[in-house]
Amino acid sequence: MPETNILERAAIFNPHGFGLCTKERLYKTLNEDLFLRETAKISIEEPAIMHFRYATTGSVKLANCHPFVCKGVCFAHNGVLNVNTGKDMTDSETFLRNEVMPLVNKYGYGSHKFSYHMQKRAKEEYSRFAVMYKGDILMYGNFENYQRCFYSNMRFFNHFKYAQL
Repeated sequence: MPETNILERAAIFNPHGFGLCTKERLYKTLNEDLFLRETAKISIEEPAIMHFRYATTGSVKLANCHPFVCKGVCFAHNGVLNVNTGKDMTDSETFLRNEVMPLVNKYGYGSHKFSYHMQKRAKEEYSRFAVMYKGDILMYGNFENYQRCFYSNMRFFNHFKYAQL
């Protein structure tokens, strides 16, 4: 788990909703304080995907917070995808339902072909995808490792390094 001050800083730069999933839970909120309280309940070694939303497609509302879950597959995305979204849906949720799940159904979660297609799409779209199924996390795109945590975007980190929090 990232340190609380890192989570707080990420929330400042990505204030449009917060979410997390683990093998046992899914939690989403628009309230930073509630999100930080929920993250405190997660074991330091428990695999988790956390998302701090900066809205691009879809309005700022709870339903548009990541991660999204479909048939046990948890999905979070950073970037902007070239997809046709539905009624006030995000590009991320649309991508999960229309592209990720058909790949899971056709090739199996984590298979070579599934991973090939996910990595290819991440590269083409300059995106990062984090996907979890039954506690197994896969990441596609350019993630950065800092203190055993992987970040899809560390722009907030440059400010964090020099800020007195």
